Order: sequence, then structure tokens, then C-alpha cells
Amino acid sequence: MDADPTRRTVAEYLKRADMLYDLGQVADARAEVDAALRVDPLDPDANAMAAACALADHDPDEALTYAGAALAHEPGHPRAMITRGYALADTGRRDEALQAAASMLELDRQSWQHHVHYALITRRAGAAQPALDAAWNAVNLAPSQPRTHLALAAIAESLDMDDLAKRSRQAAEDLEPDRLAGAEEILQGFAPGDRLPPEARRTPRRWVDADAADPAWRSKIYGTGLFRGALGRSVLLGIAVVFAVPALLGSEIDPGARLFFAVVAVAAWVGWFTVLRRHRNPE
Repeated sequence: MDADPTRRTVAEYLKRADMLYDLGQVADARAEVDAALRVDPLDPDANAMAAACALADHDPDEALTYAGAALAHEPGHPRAMITRGYALADTGRRDEALQAAASMLELDRQSWQHHVHYALITRRAGAAQPALDAAWNAVNLAPSQPRTHLALAAIAESLDMDDLAKRSRQAAEDLEPDRLAGAEEILQGFAPGDRLPPEARRTPRRWVDADAADPAWRSKIYGTGLFRGALGRSVLLGIAVVFAVPALLGSEIDPGARLFFAVVAVAAWVGWFTVLRRHRNPE
């Protein structure tokens, strides 16, 4: 029998964790979640909240562990399913992320929230058309809900569809003129089970932005294969430039040598463009 009247329940810990999480105090929220897990390590809500905190703290692998624990005890747990989808996308497991998003959507195809999450997860995983279709579905299901228009705006911006993004943002602002129609507004006002994790607020990195605290900095620089990292792409671009100059301007060079330089420059340029395109939009 627990004789400590001050000991809180899992629900009490999670209530405070939710409040701190909403305020952006992820470390403090995680401390509350850890306390809840000490009371009941198998509680699906506590594990799902721990997954959301881990994802917000840029640790998608840990997020997958906690989300998996939550789903093992409650297969349809909304927060765990959503967090797992984003975590899979962040770890580069594209096919699994798309499958996770589809599974979430299957729970309720009439839910505009589910379509919003599906759109953002699939786009984060690199899929363009399914994300755009889902965002439009969200708007059609809830045209009076500003967040559906903001989701469409976020997807459109990622696809350089500037006109659609502008119109969608304006539609959201017209529906809720007292609030800024920023992409982060998609995250406001969701019920706890449907809320996007804070990690989803950041724009997916298209270019290398590595620092000492980033565990994936080596792969960003060197990549997973020849010329797939930032260093390799830079080498390809350098080769293209170095060989293009004599090919174009070397009037005193032997024609055969100039042709060789031109072939190498074109090959390097095509290689750089192809690798860069795949890096920025892995479809």
C-alpha cells in the first residue's frame, strides 16, 4: 500500500506534461512523462507522450521505440500513430512512413485531422501527389476550418506552387483574421490525441545543416554512397566548372582535348543535377 498522499497518478503527470509540451518546454514535459512511466511503464498514453517528446527533441529512433510500446498495448492510439509516421519519415524510412500514414488514414477517412496528418507525413516522406490530394481532401471535408487551408498552403509551398499557397493562406486568414496564418498554425488547437508533435513544425532540411550535436552529420556530409553526400555533390560541381572553362574558352587548346573537357564537364553537370534533384525531392 502506498502511504505517500503526495504521489501523483499517471494521468496527473501527463496532464502537466501536456501543458508543458504545449508551451514548448519539451525537456520539462519529458521529465513529467518519465515520472509517469515510473508509475506505469506500460501505459500507452505515457509512452505516446514520451515518443512525441523524443521526436521534438530530434531523436526519431527513440520516438519509434516509445511509439511502438504504446501501439503494442493500444494499436489504434492516435498520438502514437501520428508520431510514428513522422519519426519514420525523419529516419528516411520512406515506404514505412507512407504505410504508417495510410494506416492512420484508414482509421477514419472522414476525419479532416487525419487527412491533414496524412498529407504532412507523406510530404515529409517525399511523396508529392498523395500529400497534395490529402490536403485537398481535408479542405473539402472541413472548408470552414482554417487548419485545413493552412495544411494545403504548407504542402503547396513545399511544391513551389506559390499561387495556391498564397490563396490557401488567405482563405485561412479570412476564416480566422485575428490569428496569423502561418504554417505553424496547423499545430494549434488539436485535441491531444490529434496534435502534431513540435518536431513537425520545422521545415524539412533540404540542404546540409550539420553541427556537432547532430548524430547524423557524417551521413549528411559524406552521404550513403559515392557522390550522394554534400561533399560528393560539391566535388561533382567543381569538376563540371573546372572542365567547362577550358572547353568553352580554351581556343588555343587542341579540339580533341576541348571535346574531352566538354564531355567530362557535361557528365559531371548531369550527375550533379541528378543527385541534387533526388536529394531535394526523393520520389
